[in-house]
Amino acid sequence: MEKLKLLLIVFMVGFSVNTWAQTTVSGTVLDDLKEPLPGASVIVKGTNNGVVTDFDGKFTITVKNENARLLISFIGFETKEIILDGSSSYTVQLEVGANALDEVVVIGYGSVKKTDLTGAVASISAATITEQKKTDIGQAIQGRIAGVDVRALSNKPGAPLSIDIRGNTVIKNSDAGRDGISDNLASDLSKPLYVVDGIFFDDINILNPADIQQMDVLKDASATAIYGARGANGVVIITTKNGIEGKTVFSYEATLGVRSATNIPDFYNGDEYVGFVDKVLRSTAWKGLFKNGYEGTVADYNGITVDLSREFKNTNEEFDNVTNGRYTDWAGDYRKTGIQTSHNLAMSGGSNGLTYNGSIGYLNDEGVMGIEGYERYNLSASITKKVTDKFTAGVKAYLSLSEREEGSRELFRSTLRLAPTVNSFDPDGNVILFPDDQDGRFTNPYYEDKGAWTVNTKSLDVIANVFLQYKPTEWMSFKTQFAPNIKNTRFGEYRGLYTKAARNDPSRIQSHYDASFKTSYTWDNIIDFDFDISDTQNLKATLISSVYYNQSEYSNIETRDFDTDAYSFYNTAAGLDVRAYKTNYRKETLSSFAGRLNYNILDKYLFTFTGRYDGSSKLAVNNKWAFFPSAAFAWKASEENFLQDTSWLSNLKFRLSYGESGNDSPVSAYSSLAFLGGADYLFGNTHTNGVDVNGLPNYNLTWERSKEVNFGIDLGIINNRVRLGLELYRKKTVDAILSRTLSNITGYGSAIGNYGSVENKGIEITLNTVNVQTDNFKWSTSLNFAKNKNSILKLDGSLDKETYGSHGVLQVGQPVDAIYGYQNDGIWQIDEAAEAAVYGAFPGQYKVIDQDNSGTYGAEDKVILGQVSPDWIGGMTNTFTYKNLDLSIQIYTRQGSYGHSEFYSHFTPYNGDDAKFNSLDMNFWTPNNPDAKYPAPEYGNTNWYYEDLSFVKVGNIGLGYNASQGVLDKLKMASLRLSLDVQNPFTFTGYKGPDPETALQNSYNAGYMTKTVLFGLKVSY
Repeated sequence: MEKLKLLLIVFMVGFSVNTWAQTTVSGTVLDDLKEPLPGASVIVKGTNNGVVTDFDGKFTITVKNENARLLISFIGFETKEIILDGSSSYTVQLEVGANALDEVVVIGYGSVKKTDLTGAVASISAATITEQKKTDIGQAIQGRIAGVDVRALSNKPGAPLSIDIRGNTVIKNSDAGRDGISDNLASDLSKPLYVVDGIFFDDINILNPADIQQMDVLKDASATAIYGARGANGVVIITTKNGIEGKTVFSYEATLGVRSATNIPDFYNGDEYVGFVDKVLRSTAWKGLFKNGYEGTVADYNGITVDLSREFKNTNEEFDNVTNGRYTDWAGDYRKTGIQTSHNLAMSGGSNGLTYNGSIGYLNDEGVMGIEGYERYNLSASITKKVTDKFTAGVKAYLSLSEREEGSRELFRSTLRLAPTVNSFDPDGNVILFPDDQDGRFTNPYYEDKGAWTVNTKSLDVIANVFLQYKPTEWMSFKTQFAPNIKNTRFGEYRGLYTKAARNDPSRIQSHYDASFKTSYTWDNIIDFDFDISDTQNLKATLISSVYYNQSEYSNIETRDFDTDAYSFYNTAAGLDVRAYKTNYRKETLSSFAGRLNYNILDKYLFTFTGRYDGSSKLAVNNKWAFFPSAAFAWKASEENFLQDTSWLSNLKFRLSYGESGNDSPVSAYSSLAFLGGADYLFGNTHTNGVDVNGLPNYNLTWERSKEVNFGIDLGIINNRVRLGLELYRKKTVDAILSRTLSNITGYGSAIGNYGSVENKGIEITLNTVNVQTDNFKWSTSLNFAKNKNSILKLDGSLDKETYGSHGVLQVGQPVDAIYGYQNDGIWQIDEAAEAAVYGAFPGQYKVIDQDNSGTYGAEDKVILGQVSPDWIGGMTNTFTYKNLDLSIQIYTRQGSYGHSEFYSHFTPYNGDDAKFNSLDMNFWTPNNPDAKYPAPEYGNTNWYYEDLSFVKVGNIGLGYNASQGVLDKLKMASLRLSLDVQNPFTFTGYKGPDPETALQNSYNAGYMTKTVLFGLKVSY
């Protein structure tokens, strides 16, 4: 009997063990916001048994040991270890933190763990890109990455942003002029290289942020050298989303926002404007007293009798309006609320080695004036199939159709300029086309608000990436990928009969139609090696052969004189006056051979060597090819034995790199060649047409070359709750391409060549901290700071200074975007009238410094006043999480930017027109207000439009709620998130215009800065 019991016990134990061996454990993995985390790794500790979570964050895994432990990990999150307690289901929430060093960073033609980086690379995840619900990628990263300066060029919907990485290497940028940087990014030669899924790309504005998986920014020359001639201005690598194996999952995200003008400039209301006119006329009359040595006094100023009828006329009821206090709020009447909506529907899944992903996106963004708006459709699809153990094939395709309507280029300016004392409608309700009898320049904005002036751009972009990968062994793989890009753009502009351009004159009606068609492709062949030389040494190598082809065609036509507005820009042939027509063709190619070697010793000493050999069709025949090398070393000091017992130290790594990269972007496709151009000839008494040589060839034209040294430190303490990144760099660009001014005796104005040199050096700091962390509450902070100093080292030969435009100068020792003008030292006061008269000036005007003490003002008295680029930039994001709620506040700043404000020049009290139109309410000088910041109205001089454009902006305040698992189970959903974002709610600046970011732009085609209150819904099934 005892033996039977013993046998039964043994049998039951064995049965129990065998039963446990067949146990299946399931669960759900959530991120720090309690949203499902697809693609997380779930491994039984100590084994190779592992699975990946599906799109709902769910997993199922078989365990064979009742004491088993599960390791759950995901890029950017702390790895969590779960001890099985006999339950069949587990919910695991990961936290951002220590495992951030295990992020996979894309470095071009490959990727590495962040902990193994040797160069300066910053990575932005999909969650960061989409968390603020921004409409484009540039807005999403503004203030998020140290050393990356993102600046708005226009506040109209769909406008592109300027992005600079570590300053400007281009001495004479084609978009530099009296108005600062234009909003035509195609002419910005300092912009970085954009690579989208392996495709060289120009306009990332057309991408849907919801489609982005990751963005990696290569900043130093060691990191960018793999792109050789394309990487001198930095590289932005964008990876779109791929599928994840598991059941097919659908997700839907929608936003609804209300957009309104914010930071509205303070213009005079009706009564204030009447007072302003009185001061302008009084100021003009008082200045006239300064004759034959007589100097005006305060009493004289106050005693002047002002005849307001000079400005306020009876013919249009203006004087009657003033008498009875009837005013028109032109700006307020034409500002409106814009609606912003977006919808994104995505699906993802896969099985048996096949993964797929697809999405459809739609954005409609209305402006706050007239017919301004932006509409975009996005379609993406990807499929990858592991055909065999050795072959994998895949294709990605992305399509974007966008339409941007800028509306009237004068509407914003006209509504601010028109005096509040004039009428928009006559007593019978008819529109008054010219509201101000004194000034026929300004038409009633009523018609332009309705669409009489339209500026419309429609673009179709198609990109794709087809690849085949062959992996014959575990340590070697070959990949060939072909990536085409097609862009078709149509631009149309129509200025109808009742616009300011036509002013009710049919002969002045304009119609413009431009069309461009661009095709390009990149074909890469890549061989990767990855093997262990020994137990302590690993070697990775990448060999690359690449070809880039780019062809573009362009045509445009302009006609005028229409008998009807019915055709808009669609029928230019109806215009009787043909003003312009032309076509254009351009082709360029780039061939490259590159290699990269990564050598790892003891996982502590990391070496990277890169070289790229590039040939460009744009350069001279014997100078097309150049080699660009780089080398980098990193030391993981925290892995050394003498630091292993330092409990507070989590990570310490030192990095040092040197690299060279090239640039041929400052030249067009045929700049090294001479061209023929049209010319007139006179043979005897006969006039005829012919051709002549239109420019000089340069058979020595070759690459700009940037040489950069970078030193970096990565530090993590207290279990990586505090992470610090420090970068110090110095980049010198030699053989800089610019245009040399030639003597008139040569018969040519200029010639392109490698004449200059420029330097950028600076510091970047990134700090991420987890300030508070409890079971229910977490507070984390991300902060970045960057300072860059730019200076010209060499111009053309012995030339050390060259002026351009109205405010620009290129000068050795100064920044490439220096502002050049007269320096002021206060305002002339009444008791300085005699001294001011020496310079032909009067009290109330700026006291310009006579730099050479010559007694006159001339070009020799102009000096460097500042620079357009900021002294430093920074950003900070604070995120608070309490249970299912989260709150984030993002701030960014640009400090020390200085420039000539075109807005001030058009809207400040000096306009020389007896105050015919409205003005900014500014603290200007009068004899009764001698301590004013700005000079006297009307006769004040034009040397006071230079302004400090520094600002601090609250970019976003976001509140989110993630539904609990119980709610999700009842609704049969995988996730549900509700959000409320207030975008761009506050701006702190001393600048009085609508936006310090766009202050350099001409007020022509300008718009208001806007605030958007955005509601969001995101669900997945």
